[in-house]
Amino acid sequence: MQTAIGSTKPRNQLQPGAFSAEEMQRIRSAVIKKYAAVSSSAAGFFKYPVGKEGALQLGYSQELLDAIPDTLLNAFCGVGNPLNIEDIAAGSCVLDIGCGAGFDLFAASRLTGGTGRVFGVDLSREMVARARANLAALQANNYEVLEITSETLPFSNHTFDVVVSNGVINLSPDKARLFAEIHRVLKPGGRLQFADIILEKELPPHLAAGVESWSQ
Repeated sequence: MQTAIGSTKPRNQLQPGAFSAEEMQRIRSAVIKKYAAVSSSAAGFFKYPVGKEGALQLGYSQELLDAIPDTLLNAFCGVGNPLNIEDIAAGSCVLDIGCGAGFDLFAASRLTGGTGRVFGVDLSREMVARARANLAALQANNYEVLEITSETLPFSNHTFDVVVSNGVINLSPDKARLFAEIHRVLKPGGRLQFADIILEKELPPHLAAGVESWSQ
């Protein structure tokens, strides 16, 4: 019987064509299924602290967390704080790849201010709906959230000053395409600021063969 992603052999995920179209769709479907459930609460889905506790441990300010309602905090499942890597200036145009329920989007919208713009993209329709509702409730007025179906980004060349991502690039089955798209939509001199998870050793065969491992 063929394994869920076709093979347990290690693959160079930065190599174009590392996975077939069918494999990529299986991976994306597994990711969408999990994060549709996470959209209301991340509790119980991850082996690291999530929600308010996780955000505090990652260095997000108490002042920011005090401004965010539990409906948004509960869905936070970031693995780092990409907004802290380098200051995001007022007036910047920022893209959040895999914006989830909108936590980093809201934080970025406060940094960019009324003269800036923040955009979020996500594979999960439920996450997109949740992010829109959360930011509307927080009275943010400089954002837009879009649903995407692949690594292709629906923006013109050289649109963004900063692209951020928090624990999402590792979920992509077409990383070569995603990094190429990030480069395309960044302005000359723009920055990619991201936090993510990496493997330090090969997965056991029973995990490497299953699409569920992609969304752990």
